[in-house]
Amino acid sequence: MIGSAREHEGRKLIPLMESISIKTGEKGRPRKRPKAVYADTKYGMPLVRFYLDKKHIEQQIPESPLKKKGGVGRPREFDKPRYNSIRYNVERFFGWMENFRKLTIRYERMPKTFLGLIHMACSMILWRVLK
Repeated sequence: MIGSAREHEGRKLIPLMESISIKTGEKGRPRKRPKAVYADTKYGMPLVRFYLDKKHIEQQIPESPLKKKGGVGRPREFDKPRYNSIRYNVERFFGWMENFRKLTIRYERMPKTFLGLIHMACSMILWRVLK
């Protein structure tokens, strides 16, 4: 999902979660929610956590180091090794995406063109990995 540079990333998570459709190999309709969400500390807002709890989606979001200790309720379960292995792959992918200068600087103004270039870059990355 593409948003403006002035908008907080955490506010885009709920519309993104509402728009996903996960196709499985089984018959029937696609699933509407993932089993787990691995996100950065920016997504640790109470609204996002409440939404994920309500939808029964497991969340691996680290607590912000700036947040005061001694909050209300139990501390959330956080599996740091599993989180780090997933985040490593995400950060490595974004490192590969930075090789495409046109995407890093974002010369394109139209969202459709920019999204098309992102799809092309992902295809090229996948081709390199499979080669």
